[in-house]
Amino acid sequence: MITQEERIDIFDGFRKGMNAFLSSEQIPAAMRRRKSSIAHRIASCIARQFPGYHVDIDTDGADIIVWRDGEILLALFWGEMYLNGKERQRAMEFHRVRQPGLTLGFTLLPDRAWLLVYRFETDYVEYLHIDKESFSDEVLKQCFIDDADDGQLKLSLRKKRMRKVSASADL
Repeated sequence: MITQEERIDIFDGFRKGMNAFLSSEQIPAAMRRRKSSIAHRIASCIARQFPGYHVDIDTDGADIIVWRDGEILLALFWGEMYLNGKERQRAMEFHRVRQPGLTLGFTLLPDRAWLLVYRFETDYVEYLHIDKESFSDEVLKQCFIDDADDGQLKLSLRKKRMRKVSASADL
């Protein structure tokens, strides 16, 4: 059983690995490649943070896993854009069945200044932003898995107000 302190260390290893990946000068070109190519590059950066562990891609239904002696320390599910409901469900099911130390989903969102991270637990999903510049993190929301909103983060976006066009403007 992994302790809370160990989970914090695992999350810190993930953040450092992602920092190394995003600091690479070749990232814009990498984003145009296949998902498995990018997963390999991410896995290489993550592996440096977990010496003595194996790091595999596209294994057991996860995009990246960090493991040793049959125990999965970290499972990662990711996408360039937001994870859809099916992808989140796949990560939740993986976490429930395989019981890794930490299960994370994340989105690269190339046009944003942050990563969106999904932390999967047995009964809830926690949404975080990690700033790509400072790599500080901020918890946005926790959603219980049984909620009617299917665990999707709903952001309060400002609605655009329609300007009224006067009838005399056409005259």
